[in-house]
Amino acid sequence: MHRARRIAVLASAVVGTVVVSVAGAARTDDFRDEFTTLDARRWVTITRPFGHGAVDAANVSVSNGTLDVKLPAGTLDGGELRTASLYRFGTVRARLRVANAPTSLTAFFLYKAPDYQSEIDIEIFNDTSRRIMFTMYSGGAQTNTVTKLLPFDATAGFHDYAIEWTTGSVRFLVDGAPMQSWAKGVTRSAMHVYLNAWFPSWLGGERPATHRVTSVDWIEYSGR
Repeated sequence: MHRARRIAVLASAVVGTVVVSVAGAARTDDFRDEFTTLDARRWVTITRPFGHGAVDAANVSVSNGTLDVKLPAGTLDGGELRTASLYRFGTVRARLRVANAPTSLTAFFLYKAPDYQSEIDIEIFNDTSRRIMFTMYSGGAQTNTVTKLLPFDATAGFHDYAIEWTTGSVRFLVDGAPMQSWAKGVTRSAMHVYLNAWFPSWLGGERPATHRVTSVDWIEYSGR
């Protein structure tokens, strides 16, 4: 992966200021999805090998106003979905409760291929350790990362997680309280909004004895 040339960055910034219908262009319209259904116009569910196992579209569903991402019993599989559209700058938020499935993660993040080029991550350990990671990638490399402790058990209830992204900074908030910010190494590329629950290859790979679920109350994006 190569660092984008300065002219390409300037061109993408200009495109980001105009609402266009070309496929792949960044969107500027706000949304809030409370998951009365799984809207196929907004969300793409994904099936692919990932980590110790795979993410499977069959493990993503909506029921009773909640988006559920299942980690099935006896497997190292999970689920993933992303927005169909790309977004550049603004705030993305999710209210969620993570699965209690040690050695797995729930991630709420912004990403666009190729790997390491453009990514802003919130990754929550699916256990009672209260660990959360904030990470950024830009121009082919990891530019920032830190692991912190939440003031609560993320498996025990719903909490709000947010990424505030501007042209020159990123700030991460939990339940409205700032937990981390960076003003260097910030990508400016338009990205998809993602959410997944999965078993990374750098963790132990313990199969849950029963089905475990990350539940999402809502996800929203605001460009202002």
